[in-house]
Amino acid sequence: MNESDSMQNWADMRMFLAIVDAGSLVAASEKVGLSQPTLGRRLAAMEKRLDVSLFVRTGRRMQLTDAGQAIVENARRMQREMLAIERSVDTQSHGLSGEVRITATEGTGTEWLAPELVDFHLRYPDILLNIQVETRALDLLHREADIALRLGRPTQPDLIARHLVQVGFGLYAAESYVARNGVPQTMEQLADHRLVGIDLDGKLSMAPGESGLAEDPQQFAFVSNSPSAQVSAARAGFGIAVLSHRWASMYPELKPVLPDLAMVEVDMWLVTHEELRHSARIRAVSDFLVERVVANRDRFKRGSADSQNGLAAG
Repeated sequence: MNESDSMQNWADMRMFLAIVDAGSLVAASEKVGLSQPTLGRRLAAMEKRLDVSLFVRTGRRMQLTDAGQAIVENARRMQREMLAIERSVDTQSHGLSGEVRITATEGTGTEWLAPELVDFHLRYPDILLNIQVETRALDLLHREADIALRLGRPTQPDLIARHLVQVGFGLYAAESYVARNGVPQTMEQLADHRLVGIDLDGKLSMAPGESGLAEDPQQFAFVSNSPSAQVSAARAGFGIAVLSHRWASMYPELKPVLPDLAMVEVDMWLVTHEELRHSARIRAVSDFLVERVVANRDRFKRGSADSQNGLAAG
């Protein structure tokens, strides 16, 4: 088998596994960066070349045939070998050029990270920074990203995780909301106010995890599965929200409510694959991120001094 055939086989297996994992051509096309018609044509060509049907199409879902099921493990093995080759090549890369994919959550990825990385770009203009803002944790082992800024310690093996800072959260409201509704002075009074929440798989809450607040679903004036939308709603004056101090401190119209209330703190970690720490460009990005996050340690933990002054009683 020549090199061209090997690469074609790997491209076919990568496409095949994307469909297996995604369960549909639509979802798989987004994952591999191809249009749905193109992906469908490539699958048809692969099935013709192998002279078997790999999937049964049931509506939009793609179900494996017996023939398809029979090659899944071999495809997974090929995937592991190709990813190992890619990582090996990266570890030998000493040049400060090429792409580095960073994954981060909303807020960190959308509001904080891009401005911080301008200095890095000026220092290393040949490194392309690709920021992936995702609510799910991208798979670093399968090279969905090179570096992750994650809230919570990762548990996957073969990953290098470095603790950076504690991200603090608190209750915030816009001055426009307080002008209409006043400021709660106790936890009991919070029950008389409207809330801005997060919708996690149909469960309404003020914040992910255990916030220590017992919310009545009737209190919510606005909910979203997007933390960015949650912040926008709080700024617009819908109600009181649980926000990270660092994010809330960016908007002067947001002020702490019950600032002495002990709220959740979440650890932020910088994560990469252990083999990629020897890549010059990935190491350069990692070192820069560590430097900037640690330099902003107090803001991540407590926000700005001005943002902690609180709101006067209305």
